[in-house]
Amino acid sequence: MADKGPRLLDGLMSTMTYGQMRCYTDTLDVTISSALLPEGMTGFYDEATRTILIDRRLTYCQKRCTLVHELIHWQHADTTRSGVYGSRIENRARRETALKLVDPIEYQTAETIYEGDPYQIACELDVTLQIIQDYQRILDTNHSHYNATR
Repeated sequence: MADKGPRLLDGLMSTMTYGQMRCYTDTLDVTISSALLPEGMTGFYDEATRTILIDRRLTYCQKRCTLVHELIHWQHADTTRSGVYGSRIENRARRETALKLVDPIEYQTAETIYEGDPYQIACELDVTLQIIQDYQRILDTNHSHYNATR
């Protein structure tokens, strides 16, 4: 497949349902299918074929989060790697997924309402607990960096 320039996800919004996201992906140069994936694997992106596979046994919330995560891999044209480089790619995808799916104002509101309970916040924002934990790590890192520079 010939490259058509930068791969953007500007039209992907945190308020979209899984179905709306799937419709949005029809405008992108990527194929998305559901499949029965091996235990512990929720999704997979293959750069050679520009194909995303989502495990069909997931809940819609899990599918939504997995789709965005795999779209981040597509956006960066990631190839499967192991070792330190593979960890960096995966950490970047997790960080960008959390930033894409969590609206800061909605997060602050949910955090106040649910007294910081990550599970309740995740339910309120229709994301997985993993997404909330990743988002909280971003906040902690930014807070630590801010305090270190003061």
